Amino acid sequence: MFQENNVTHVDGPASKMYGRWSLFLGGAGLILVLILMLDSAPYKNEDLDFNVNNTVRSGSLILPTNTQSPRALMIFVHGDGAMGRSAFGYYYPLWQRLAKQGIASYSWDKAGVGGSGGNWLEQNMQNRADEIHQAVAKLRKVPHLAGVPIGLIGFSQAGWVMPKALKNSSQLSFAVFVSTPINWLKQSAFLTQTRLQKEGVTTREKNQQLAQARQVSQLISQGDDHNAYIEFLSTAHPDGIESAMSPERYGFVQKNIGADALEDLQSVKQPLFVAFGNHDSNVNVADNVTQYQQIFASNETQLKLKVYKNANHTLLKNSEFGHLSPSLWWLIKLSLWEEDGFSEQFVDDVMLWLNSQIQQLALKKPESIGAHE
Repeated sequence: MFQENNVTHVDGPASKMYGRWSLFLGGAGLILVLILMLDSAPYKNEDLDFNVNNTVRSGSLILPTNTQSPRALMIFVHGDGAMGRSAFGYYYPLWQRLAKQGIASYSWDKAGVGGSGGNWLEQNMQNRADEIHQAVAKLRKVPHLAGVPIGLIGFSQAGWVMPKALKNSSQLSFAVFVSTPINWLKQSAFLTQTRLQKEGVTTREKNQQLAQARQVSQLISQGDDHNAYIEFLSTAHPDGIESAMSPERYGFVQKNIGADALEDLQSVKQPLFVAFGNHDSNVNVADNVTQYQQIFASNETQLKLKVYKNANHTLLKNSEFGHLSPSLWWLIKLSLWEEDGFSEQFVDDVMLWLNSQIQQLALKKPESIGAHE
């Protein structure tokens, strides 16, 4: 990732001590940046937990300091992986901008992460949608949130979670979908193709690996256990054993490999903002854009969809963040750039759209906003 050119390296105690001090200063610098950023943030962070099947979900309620009564509340819905409530700091700039607009945010540690009990690898998409409903029930008990509009903002894998939570719900008023695929198997095939293309494999090898990937998907879909999966890899692709899925990950994929948001999206009545980046190497943007447009063709005003330039899967600027993965330096850079790290206009567009939705709801009868199911 990083290259060192024209650098003279000197071995010995002095250089080792210098290295330790550099690491210490780098860490101290990060802590200082985060403290300054949080001190200047236009919000206060309150712990707010809720329960799901007798296990706790530990979360943070982000309240704007410029108002006693937030205009709305956005629930953050994680993508794949062991995500804590801030998604490695990725949410901080969004929380900050929402707070400036008088909008509260809420996010929690995934099951088994941070302060939350359970295990996210044991969940399916419906389980995660049920979590959202439990969170809403808890939030409605907070006095100054009882009647505010509640929306969702979700990323990547959340595209299979949010439609399940939105459909048939009068508690949720709108949603922002960021880099969200519709079909799991299509998404998986695209990821495999992208990886092979980056690796520069020959056409013959590419075709072989794609065929093997399809066979693995078939094994998983038909319910074969992890041992059968490992046995297949040891015969068809021995080199792939080292990178094979763990039994826990295999079980998670098996629970969710049939995920397809099509039918759920067709039942969604709330307005949606859908955003993609033109440098997304995780999602087939063109294919998913077409699918969203087809789903909402009969009610085009319900959907606002935009593909952003110079944007990767996270909607961060590809030119600045495309070569980085979440790490110490990624967090330092994002902390310094704040919302300017996102693709041009993305954050502004989301805020403009949210303000429009909130204003439209305000014109309706007050009792219709946040009415209980």
